[in-house]
Parts: sequence; structure tokens; C-alpha cells
Amino acid sequence: MSWRVKQRLKILSIIFIIFIFLFIYFFEKTKPEPTCFDGIKNQGELGVDCGGPCPPCRLFELKEIKVQDILKFDYRKVLDVLVILLNENPDYGIENFKVTLEFLKEDVVLAKFEKSIFINPGQRKYVTFYNLPLNLKDYQISVKLEKQGIYNWKNPKIFPSQVNFDFLNTTLSQEGSFYSLEGQIYNKTNLDFDNLKLIGLLLDDYETILSFNEYDLGSIRGFEKKNFKFLLFKPLIQPKKQKIIVDVNLF
Repeated sequence: MSWRVKQRLKILSIIFIIFIFLFIYFFEKTKPEPTCFDGIKNQGELGVDCGGPCPPCRLFELKEIKVQDILKFDYRKVLDVLVILLNENPDYGIENFKVTLEFLKEDVVLAKFEKSIFINPGQRKYVTFYNLPLNLKDYQISVKLEKQGIYNWKNPKIFPSQVNFDFLNTTLSQEGSFYSLEGQIYNKTNLDFDNLKLIGLLLDDYETILSFNEYDLGSIRGFEKKNFKFLLFKPLIQPKKQKIIVDVNLF
């Protein structure tokens, strides 16, 4: 090989190396920054677009909130509806989302009612709609839950396992067309709670809900006892059991 050919090959090699370096340089400068939405496991993520600087991977495993039951009561000459929701996730809940009650006739929405609620981790949530028009009772009911994106879910400040209430001296008696359910609630922890609500249920032998009502207890301090009294409308069937549910925002 002549000296001239060797020189040309050397120059071409140098140009090729410069081209490679320039290509790498411009590629690095122009490629997009890694994000939590690029579908690539990068930037110290534990999974694809989760963990590390991105939302926890656990958020992508959460189960959606279920509508367990929709119950209608028309014994007060108005319509009351009790919607029962279930959050099967023991570690995450939602602090604020909307529940919409729709009344339908042949897929046409005749009326709708909205309520903003919270749901704690692992909670069976009783959502009440009172004093609706009685003429809606024969129509189909649908419950719509606000879309539950990963950024709606939160860990609570207080976990359900830290909550411990007891009911003392509970009695059920008849007062005219009502049942009176009264007693004391005892906060067995040193935690203070605000905006605490009690939900009273009258049940038959098969745990079917016959009547319900709410009682706003307000605040309760650590180790405090507070009195409560429900008036629950008297159902057509004699109740065999009663149940009281504590509903308190743990966020």
C-alpha cells in the first residue's frame, strides 16, 4: 500500500471518529429528559415509571372502590338512599371524591344528586342521601364514582388500626313511630378526632338493613366519653339487632 493511500485512510479514520463523537454529543443534547411518563425504567425507578423519583409502585396495584349495595327506603313518605362502598386497599384511601346518584328511565337520566366524601383504607363506607323526591323510587338507580387516578390515593395520617372506640350502655327503645338508639361512645386512645359521625342501623336476623340514620358527634378527645342518641324511623319489620358505625376522616 502506497504512502498516499495510507494518508487518505488515516484522514478518513479521523473524520469518522470526529463524526461519531459529534453524533453522540448531539444525541445526548437533543434526547428528551427522562420522566415518569416515558414508559422506560430509568432515573433510579424501581419499576417502569414508578418508584424512586416517581409515584410509588404500590399505587399502580390498588383496587378500585366497589359499589357493594344500593338500598332504597320510602317509609318516611320521602325517598332515602343508602349506598355502601368498599375500599379493599388496607394502606391507601381517598380524602375527597364525588359520588353521584343517578335515577334512570330507559337509560335517560331523570335526576342526579352528588356528594363529596372521603374513604379510609379498608373502609366499608355508608353514603346517605336523604329526602329525595318520592316519585323517583320506582326508577333504576345508578351510582357513579369519580375517576380514581393514582394521584387521588393517599396514606392517612392515622391508620385504622390506631382507632379504637367502644360503645357503653347502649339501649334501643320505641318512641312513637321511631326507635331511639342511645348510649355512650368511648375513645380508648389518646388521639383526638374532629367531625366524627355515627351511623346507626337497625337489622333483622339476616343482617338486612331495615332503617338507618346519622348522628354528628363533632369532636372527641383522647379517652373521652360522649353521649349520643339516634332516632331511627320504625320499619315495617321488627328489628332484631342494631349496629353503630364510626365514620371519621383519618386524613
